[in-house]
Formats: sequence, C-alpha cells, structure tokens
Amino acid sequence: MLFSKTFIPTAREAQKNITDPSVARLSRAGYLAADQETRTLRLLPLGFLLWQRVISDALDLAREEGLQVAGFEDVPEDAMTVSRKLLKSYRQLPLTFFSGDMKRWIASGLAPDPGSAGDMRDRFLEMAGTLCRHAGLDPRSGETIKDGRKYISLASSKGAWFAKEGFVCSSCSWCGDDASPAGPVERPGGEASPIKEVETPGADTIAELCSQLGVEPAATMKTMFYAAEQGGTKEVLAVLARGDHQINDRKLSHVLGGAVVRFADPLEIREAVGDLAGYLGPVGLPKGIKVLADRHVEGSQGLVAGANKPGFHLLNVCWGRDFSPSVVADLVSIQEDLPCPACGSRIVPSHLARVAVADKGSGPSELSFQGEGGTACNAYSWEGTLCITPLVLALAGGDRIPGRYAPFDVNVLIASMQNDDAVGLGNIMAERLEEKGLRVLLDERNERAGVKFSDAELLGIPVTIVAGREASEGVVEAWLPDGSRGEMPADSIIDQVLRWVR
Repeated sequence: MLFSKTFIPTAREAQKNITDPSVARLSRAGYLAADQETRTLRLLPLGFLLWQRVISDALDLAREEGLQVAGFEDVPEDAMTVSRKLLKSYRQLPLTFFSGDMKRWIASGLAPDPGSAGDMRDRFLEMAGTLCRHAGLDPRSGETIKDGRKYISLASSKGAWFAKEGFVCSSCSWCGDDASPAGPVERPGGEASPIKEVETPGADTIAELCSQLGVEPAATMKTMFYAAEQGGTKEVLAVLARGDHQINDRKLSHVLGGAVVRFADPLEIREAVGDLAGYLGPVGLPKGIKVLADRHVEGSQGLVAGANKPGFHLLNVCWGRDFSPSVVADLVSIQEDLPCPACGSRIVPSHLARVAVADKGSGPSELSFQGEGGTACNAYSWEGTLCITPLVLALAGGDRIPGRYAPFDVNVLIASMQNDDAVGLGNIMAERLEEKGLRVLLDERNERAGVKFSDAELLGIPVTIVAGREASEGVVEAWLPDGSRGEMPADSIIDQVLRWVR
C-alpha cells in the first residue's frame, strides 16, 4: 500500500486534553480520531486495520474453544430464538454463539447442566486471557461480589479511559476492586482477659483512641450504625469491623438482600441506642438491634470497643463471651494491608481495565431439549462479553504495535524521492516483500527524510526498511522489532525480515 494514497494524519504533538496515553499516542500516529469529552474513538484506516487484526485473532481463539461465530444483532435474544427452533437433542449441546462488531463481541451459550455451563464460561474467559497474552499483556482474573460474575482485566495507567481504581496481587494473577471478596483471616490466639472499662475523654475517633491507649488500630473494633431500607420498611443496624478496616456499602447491601443502606442519622441512632456517637460498642446493646460483624472480627479476643458510655471504652472485649452478632459476613473494603483472596500475598493499588466479563449462569432456561434418556430437559445458559477497545489500547501502550496486530508488517521508506537509486531499490524491496506474503507500506511521499523518519517512529510498524544514501551500493538500513538499527545488504534482507516478522 502506498503511503501517499492512505489517509494517515500524523501529528507532531499529542491532541490536547487527552488523558489516556494510548489514545493520545494512536491519535498522534493517525490511527484514530478521539473526542475526550465524549470519550469517542473513530477508527481511521490504520486504526481499523489494527482493531481488525485483534478481532481476527480473537475469532481464531474462539473457534478453538468451540464458540461458533454467527451474524447476530442481539446475541442473547437471537441465540435463544434460533435455538428454540433448531435445538432438539442433547447431542447438539453445549452450544455457544459468538457475534459482535468493532467494539465488543458477545458470547451466548447453552449447556445441558450447570457444570457444563460453568466450564464453557471459564473457557471463554481463558480465551480472553490467551488473547491478552498474545499481545504481550498480563491478564488478571477477578470476581464481582454482587452477582458472582467473573472477569479478566489488564493493569492500566491513571487517566486511561476504560480504567478504574482497583488492586492486583504481587504474586498471582488476582485482581479486584474495593468490594472484591476478601482473603484469608489470621486470628491471634491466647487466653481471654477480663473485660475492663477505661476512661478515654475526647477519644471519638480511632486515631485519638489509639493515641490515648497506645494500641494499634487492628486491636480496636468500631460499631457503625446503618439504616437499611427495603420494601417500604426501614431497620437500624449495628455493623462491627476492625478499627483499621472500612465497611463497604455494596457488600453490606448484598448481605441484606439488596437493601438500600446509608449511615444512620443522629436522631435514628438516638432512638435506637441513645446519643453516644464516638463511644458506641457491641456490649450491652438493646436486644432489638440487629448486629452484623465482618468476618475479620469473628473469634477475636482482647479488642478495644466503645462502652456505650460517653468518655469511656472497654478493654479485652471478646467474641462470644461479651457479644454475639446475628450475622457474620465479608463486609469490609479491600485495602493494601489485606491479603490476596487467591493466594494470601500482598496486594497493591492499580488501575484496571476490564476486557472480558462472563456471568455465573442462571438456573434452567425455558429452552427444552431431548435428554440422553429420551426425557425432556431444560438447558442452562450463560453470557460473556469481550471488550475490544480496552484490549487494543493496552497493547498500543508501548513504542511499537505487537507484530501480529500491526496494520503492516514492514514499512519500506524511501528517504528521498530525488534519489533515483533509493526510489528504485525501495520499490524493488516492497515488491519482493509483498511476493512473500507480507503486508507492506511503501512511503514514497515527496517529503523531507526527517518527516518520514518521525512518522515511521510514530506508526510503530515492527520493521522499517530505509532506502537512502547507500542505495546505490545495494545497502539499506533496517529498524528492527527490538528497537535496534543497522545497515544490511539489500540482497539478504528479505529472508531476515521474514524471520523478524514471523
């Protein structure tokens, strides 16, 4: 393809106000037009080729996993409509359709039982992980607390359009956000000491309490009061957590069956237990108060807690002996000092962009089929989504596009169109490389060499061959995928390029 006949609007400087470095880079390289305000990407010819290459790889991997590519507009609905008419026997299961566009591809699957549905879902996510690894990226696996959906994410940079704050494990492939399931709990042993009341004037915060008593926040327990509203009714609850942990509203709502939760206001607290803000604790609460505890508190001994008495706290508060919550659950936000839920190692903050998500599968669908024994059975369904744009932006974060996805394999650059030897050699190189099945961009523009060199660096094509001053000697300069450059005889470079590209 001739550079002069291709719309590649490169720019010297990045577009203003673009916060995503990959978007800024691809915009500057002429791959796409971006709108920061609406976060809209319009793919230009190079961008279309890049996205298309990634999708092509995804489709190859999908077929290997048994996902059948179809031309559906509404994938779940169309898949169910087709299956109702054509699915008759267990021999046709499991069945998964896969369809999409330049932005996302959706999988909709049917299986004879819940286990098979889960296996297909996991294979879909593994396919997404393999696609990431093909691009030289490190996929991370997570799970939502609310509905149990599993997902694949990529570590991203601050300011990336599709990234959200989260955490990654320093040792394994786990990732998550603040509401992810928590990891293992370590509880110190030892004998319980007698409970003791101490005066703590002005200690209405964990920090002040620790300062007065000389204890760590992990040795304290806070009692937070929430109002939970559901079905037109409201209930005031006491929620217990360690002093160094934060109660997560999404987890609390999930445990309460989707109730809307908020901090109880002073009047609600006064009506429930008395106006004791800053000194509330679980010991001796009115029997009508429902008490929930985060699982990090369960079984704890020797905690410092509020005495339900202004200016006083209790020492050596013990689970079971001094208080007994009615509900124990994972209620706190993931934070740096908590262990990885998967392996127990240290987790660190990160920005994460999801590239694939799949539900855990629902109960039996209305779709019936003839089982192995001839009886009528109902199929189990699941759905998954592969998000193309976050993946492409992640792989475009380096200086060069990975070779398998680059819009061209080789950029043949004629340094000066006034140099007949360079023009002749450049055209011969392009022709021979195309004969070998490579995708070639021939830069034959009547531009200064510096402009062409700058554009070549921006495009990030794996290999650039420069026909320049040494063309009369049959020598070209090669820019290699590893970033190195050097002169080589034109006669021997074709085979070298094939090895570099493939």
